Amino acid sequence: MVAIVLMNARSGSGQKEWSTSAPHAPPPPRRQGSLRTKLASLARVGPKGSDGSVQPLDPEFSIVLFEDFVYSLFARVHEARGGDRLDTLGGWLSDGAIASLRELGTPDAVKAVVVGAVTYESVEGVGANSQRVRVVLRFEANYTEVSGSEQSWYVAEEWRLERDASVKSRPPEDARAFKCPNCGAPLESVHGHTCSYCDTVVNTGEFDWVVTRVTAQERERRGPQLTGTTEEQGTELPTLKDPRAQERLNALMHDDPEATPLALRKRLEFIFHEMQTAWAQREWQGMRPFLSDNLFQTQLYWINAYRQAGLRNITENAHITNLTLARVTRDAYFDAVTLRVHASSLDYTVRDRDGQVVGGSRSRERAYSEYWTLIRGRGVQGRPSTRKQCPSCGAPLSINMAGHCTHCQARVTSGEFDWVLSRIEQDEAYQG
Repeated sequence: MVAIVLMNARSGSGQKEWSTSAPHAPPPPRRQGSLRTKLASLARVGPKGSDGSVQPLDPEFSIVLFEDFVYSLFARVHEARGGDRLDTLGGWLSDGAIASLRELGTPDAVKAVVVGAVTYESVEGVGANSQRVRVVLRFEANYTEVSGSEQSWYVAEEWRLERDASVKSRPPEDARAFKCPNCGAPLESVHGHTCSYCDTVVNTGEFDWVVTRVTAQERERRGPQLTGTTEEQGTELPTLKDPRAQERLNALMHDDPEATPLALRKRLEFIFHEMQTAWAQREWQGMRPFLSDNLFQTQLYWINAYRQAGLRNITENAHITNLTLARVTRDAYFDAVTLRVHASSLDYTVRDRDGQVVGGSRSRERAYSEYWTLIRGRGVQGRPSTRKQCPSCGAPLSINMAGHCTHCQARVTSGEFDWVLSRIEQDEAYQG
């Protein structure tokens, strides 16, 4: 299967429930709201206004942008450990966090940082009377350290991020850029914790999220797991479904009648098959038009790892057997739809030099399930496409590594034109 993995484990409309087949198990018990949902409530939970309506603490908050930010921050921070350059990201790190990160070592370089999973451990301070918001995240990742020779690591780390409850989140064009959280000066203007341009200490949580604690939980010398066979985990678990998912999908269809379950299903199936084809060929170009930046970087890492090892992972006859609606979120910038994808395929790994199978099976299909999240810009409308053409100019799909159409230069992988795949989460890691 396509290698979105936990790296310590394995390579209609209306009120009807959305599932492409009859359920095989009773529905799961109703959850009391996931921590991700709790954090997302920053955009809609706050003090009451003069008319008695609830006012958002941070109307600009987007869970999509927050998760993009933390994935990027994790990678940048570890890359900055190389050459002891953590001070260059001092605007987002406390002294204690920097000290803990330095205890991991200061190699000459850190590269190929790939986050396999992020789970929410706790969320505090989301409410009308809160002064400070605190989020604890657990990262599972791989990276390679260079100090003369190269050493690959699997790590699990717990990070605590904080910010003042009164902070207003940055819009997408700023949220994805690392620059002074106060004045917007280039990153080079931030020396340690102070911006030399606005002369302000910026790692206080008054302007943006700051990492106040880093705890290393696991750290093992381990390269990419490219061979062997590991059984799936969690495929038989009941689907974790947000009880408001169908209600929010109906609201989405009210705003855009063409965003039907059938149309979304066809878009996801189209992306699924394009990814499987590109994956088996070890060619990133086929999947790039449909993936967000962070997800693409993960895919690219694994494609390169297989190439360098002289291996090819083949997912033959890959097909989706069931799709179930799990979650719908809507914020100021994005609509996001999460579907649980049950699929099956032959899944095996062969050596380039002789075609010898070194993992999986050529004859026994492998069933698996994952949670896939599609995102699209808020306000974008129209039938989801299943054609290989630029959604901006209509030219045949030709997208560069940065996600821009080579014909019209439009950035088509940000959800500004159509649904793109933003996240793939394993059953055992998904929190709802």
